[in-house]
Amino acid sequence: MSQCPKRPLFTCLLLGGLLAAGTLRGDEACQARLKRDVTFLASDECEGRGVGTKGLDKAADYIVAQFTEAGLKPGGAKGTYFQPFTMARGAAQEGEASLVLQGPLGQKITLTAGKDFHVMGMSGSGKVSAPVVFAGYGAMARDVGYADYDGIDVKGKVVLVIRRTPRWGNKDAPFDGTRQTYHAELENKLALAAIHGAAAVIMINDASEPNDTLMSFKLTATAGAATNLPFVQMHRGQADEMLQSGLGLTLQAIEQQINRELKPHSAPLAGWKATLEVNVTRNSSPVKNVIGIVPGGGPLAEEILVIGSHYDHLGYGGAGSREPKSKAIHHGADDNGSGTTAMMELARRFAAQKDRQGRKLIFMAFSAEESGLIGSRFYCRREPLFPLKDTVAMVNLDMVGRLRTDQKTGKEKLLIEGSGTAKSFDQMLEKLNPGFQLSKKAGGNGPSDHDSFYNQSIPVVFLWTGLHDDYHKPSDTADKINVAGMDKIVDYAEKIITQLSTDPKRPEYVAVASSFMPSPGAGKIGRLGIMPDYDEAKPGVRVDGVSKGGPADKAGLKVDDLIVEIAGRPVTNIQTYMAIMGQQKAGQAVDVTVMREGKKVQLKVVPQ
Repeated sequence: MSQCPKRPLFTCLLLGGLLAAGTLRGDEACQARLKRDVTFLASDECEGRGVGTKGLDKAADYIVAQFTEAGLKPGGAKGTYFQPFTMARGAAQEGEASLVLQGPLGQKITLTAGKDFHVMGMSGSGKVSAPVVFAGYGAMARDVGYADYDGIDVKGKVVLVIRRTPRWGNKDAPFDGTRQTYHAELENKLALAAIHGAAAVIMINDASEPNDTLMSFKLTATAGAATNLPFVQMHRGQADEMLQSGLGLTLQAIEQQINRELKPHSAPLAGWKATLEVNVTRNSSPVKNVIGIVPGGGPLAEEILVIGSHYDHLGYGGAGSREPKSKAIHHGADDNGSGTTAMMELARRFAAQKDRQGRKLIFMAFSAEESGLIGSRFYCRREPLFPLKDTVAMVNLDMVGRLRTDQKTGKEKLLIEGSGTAKSFDQMLEKLNPGFQLSKKAGGNGPSDHDSFYNQSIPVVFLWTGLHDDYHKPSDTADKINVAGMDKIVDYAEKIITQLSTDPKRPEYVAVASSFMPSPGAGKIGRLGIMPDYDEAKPGVRVDGVSKGGPADKAGLKVDDLIVEIAGRPVTNIQTYMAIMGQQKAGQAVDVTVMREGKKVQLKVVPQ
């Protein structure tokens, strides 16, 4: 192992208290720093480093303090270490919502907001007065021949749908097998209503809610509205009256018949009209990347190597948590206190080198990774503070704190992704390997920040130690970090960075076909083979990456194309995109319309 540089004035926190760096030498000093840093980042004080918490800002300030002490120069905006940006986050209601039902006999039922109905947090804003159409569970499950929207016209109407799916809770005969959860997602129900032209959605509980409890606005608030449709939930009793009057059946009878036969009972509710008004505003949160520079020297000094990690986590839980009902701090020691800690230690090591020769090193701590790689995508797509054309590679460290022994080989197993993204990488990684059991993946797409760089045709190396039972749970705590193992990974990463920053020959980028194409929701859907930009502000879905050799690539879709229509249906955002693609079959061509350089371009794509 390489030795850690002796850093005057740098202190290490150990179990017994504060020790000067000079008290320890070599590996002990490294591990003392690593333990100190990951312990702070995963402390209660940092509140799980969730977006919108003071703890996330404390973590950012801590990283800046380490960069400053190590001697890194500010690499952010306006001479600071910070690259600020904003991200969509949550929603709030404005004013009092209203809902009035009018029946065929002239009856007028005024419902009370907060008691008789709740506004859903993913609702759009608007005022609607239109006839009501019952659309069953609002599901389109082509594989099992169930389609609630077939044969009915909901354009400009208020759609009444049931929560979840048919046969919910039936373990022996679940609705559409593993896709049941996908069909039950509120975003999917809302998006399906939108692409069929509905003006608003009223949802009622299914029979699995014995107390008919309405969901709260806060519980259902997401970062961005799935559509611009008003969306409310009301009690079953009101819907029962409408269904008996309009269809001649009780809600319970309809549910039972659908469960038995798996045949929709969708139909207009003759004479029924709903008038509702909802006003919802979308909130945004200020966030920031943290960037420090170790200058280069010699003929390669103007070329750039990025070393990155994300420092955010899940805060107090919520979206992304594997314990969604928990409000406890999700400490995120491994994810990604460990990667951030490793990145800071590497920054110290390279900053300590006198008269250093080689490429400029840019150390980046990204925010909002857990929300969809937003920080790294902002840097790569919106505000690259250093020229991407001069960026030769990116090394990413995410979850490097759980190094474990491979039972078959007896060696410590390290996962590496991106080994095929440059012609020289595979051989380099093997040559520099100090003895790990390497599990390599050639592709550069994946659920961490290296993906943002790879989509800009930059070679990447992603180091991590794999998933574990504490992943995205409050139990991902600092006491479970394998500090000695993290030290070994830092040593290995140091060798990789040294090689990449000093080799006169720039790594030659290779486009690797990737099977990683993340999609919200479970289940199989028709796939175009694109990486969507989850933070796109304009209506539509921007293509952030195209899988080499995939359907989109073959059809001519390009990065930065804005998909605005699929199969004749408008695509307003990622939710409507997924809802439409959920209806497409592999092997059957579909028309895809994109905006490219201000012009509409129609392509024919065969999903896989």
